[in-house]
Amino acid sequence: MMIEGGNMIDVISYGEVMLRFTPERYRTFLSSNTWNVEVGGTEANVLVALSLLGLKTEFISFFPDNFLGFKAISELKKYGVGVEKVRLIPEGRMGLYFVELHHRSKGIRVLYDRRDSSFSIGVLSDTDLEFIRKAKLIHLTGVTPSLSEVCKSNVIKICTSKKDSQILSFDINYRKKLWGEKECRRFLDIILPFVDILFVKKEDYNLLFEEENNEEKILYKLQKTYGKDKIYVLTQGEEGCSVLYKDEYFSQQAYNTDVVDRIGAGDAFVAGFLYGYLKGKDLKNSAKYGSLLASIKMSIFGDFPALDRKTLLDLLESENNRSVER
Repeated sequence: MMIEGGNMIDVISYGEVMLRFTPERYRTFLSSNTWNVEVGGTEANVLVALSLLGLKTEFISFFPDNFLGFKAISELKKYGVGVEKVRLIPEGRMGLYFVELHHRSKGIRVLYDRRDSSFSIGVLSDTDLEFIRKAKLIHLTGVTPSLSEVCKSNVIKICTSKKDSQILSFDINYRKKLWGEKECRRFLDIILPFVDILFVKKEDYNLLFEEENNEEKILYKLQKTYGKDKIYVLTQGEEGCSVLYKDEYFSQQAYNTDVVDRIGAGDAFVAGFLYGYLKGKDLKNSAKYGSLLASIKMSIFGDFPALDRKTLLDLLESENNRSVER
C-alpha cells in the first residue's frame, strides 16, 4: 500500500469538537464548585496528537458562532491543527461532556450533552470535499455518522469521493448509546469498501458481529469479509493490539503507566499508528508507536498527549524505556 507524495496536507479529519468539564483534583461534581474546561473529541484528539508529532493536519467541522465556538477554534490552533475549514454558524449549539475521574480503578463516569449541536446539522459543500482531496490520509470514525442523518451523509460523501491515491483510515469506535448494532453494521457495509486502515476494539467487534473469537480469527474473518488489501487493527486495551495485513499477522503488547486520565487513549493509539505509517515505518513499529503514545496519553490529564514534540518523539523512539514497558 503506497502513499503518493506531493500532497501539502498529511491528515484531514471531519468530526465534532466538544467542551469537556472535569472537577479539579479528582473531586466529584457534587463536591466541587470549580471545573476544568477543555476541548476534546475523538477526531480532534487524533489530529492534535499528529500535529504535536510534527505532521500537517486540517480539521473540518462546524461550531456555534459564539464565544464557545471561538474557544474551541483557539484550542485547536494552539496545538497546531489547521482550521481553514472549521466554520462558525448561527444555528445549533456547542456539544458538552462532563467527566468524573474519581473511579479510575473501576472506570470513569462520562455524561454527554450534545443533542442539536451545530456540528450535527452542518452540511459539507463541494468545496469541502475538494479540500479533503488534498490530504495524504483521511481519518474518520464511527462516532460521527451516529450523530445525525446529516453527519452520516457527510461521511459517506467523503468516503465515496476520495481519490484512489488517498489513504482512508476508519476507527469504528462504536457507541451503543448513539445507534444500534444493526444500523452500524449496515453503515459499515457501505463505507468499508473504501477504507484502507480499519481500527476496531475487540468488544465492539463482539457486539457488532455477534460472535466471540480469539484475536487472530477475528482479523481473518474481517479480512475474508472486507478484502485482503486492507490493514486491520484490533485493539484490546491493556492486552495490547493485533494487526493483519495480507498474510502478515502479529500482536503488540500494551505499555504500563501511572494512569491519570484514560480518556483519549484509544485516539492516541490511532495517532501513533498513523504517525508511524505516514513516516514509512513497518506495521510492527507503527503498532509500537500506537501502544507507546496511548501509554503516554494516560499519564496526562485531558484528551491529548500534550507534550512538546521533542519529548514525544524521544519517548516513541526509546527502545529500552523500561519505565513504561510491561
